[in-house]
Amino acid sequence: MLRTSSIVATGGLTAIAGCIGSNNEPPPRKSNVIDNIELSADGTTLRIDPFAESNRWVQSRRDLEVNASAGPTNQTRDNGSTASLSALSKLSPVGTARAAKGRGATGRGSGGYSSAPRTANGRAWFWGGSYTNGWYDDHDDEVSQYPVDIATLGVAYIGSNARFEEQDPGPGPINWDDTYDSPTDAEIETSVQELQPGWYRVGANIVVAEGPDEGTDLGWECIDLRVEQTVDGKEITERWKVSPRI
Repeated sequence: MLRTSSIVATGGLTAIAGCIGSNNEPPPRKSNVIDNIELSADGTTLRIDPFAESNRWVQSRRDLEVNASAGPTNQTRDNGSTASLSALSKLSPVGTARAAKGRGATGRGSGGYSSAPRTANGRAWFWGGSYTNGWYDDHDDEVSQYPVDIATLGVAYIGSNARFEEQDPGPGPINWDDTYDSPTDAEIETSVQELQPGWYRVGANIVVAEGPDEGTDLGWECIDLRVEQTVDGKEITERWKVSPRI
């Protein structure tokens, strides 16, 4: 069974083969949504922690309104930070839209996971590339940052590494094994009896958290995980942040 302290889920993940961004396309958007995903001590469940509500945001080129009185969004890290395990029990982050520059990182390419640059909390970033720094610098006046809620959390298991590499669903939702709408329970157990080795995707459907455009759907932020069996037990050996282009 798969368990999270704020949410529990098992499932699989569809993989994205190796893709690298180019100068002709915008880079992946930046976000703080899912803070951490770890295995339980016995290797039978996943523990999924979101970012704290005051630090949950996404950058976008959409023109949206949030409450000006809410105060600035914490922007200290991109995809990294500590978060309360109970963060999903109360989804009401605060913040104001603000222009924001970003830093680039490459995603899956011929070099694979070992050579992919990392986000601030150590994940490889899918669809990035050396072009990202320049793109964000050139378009910083078009990019704003918005506080977000998690409308739905999804988890899916895709299968073995070979099967993962055969499929390329791209960023976004897949056929989830388990979904949780506006999750509030402190703990949820899935019907899966044991966490299997292979690839998983954890995704969060995010929406604008407040203001006149509260509830506006901003799509999915996902993390791809590879779980392997080692001599010491199961271990997460790869973590990829998978986001749509900004």
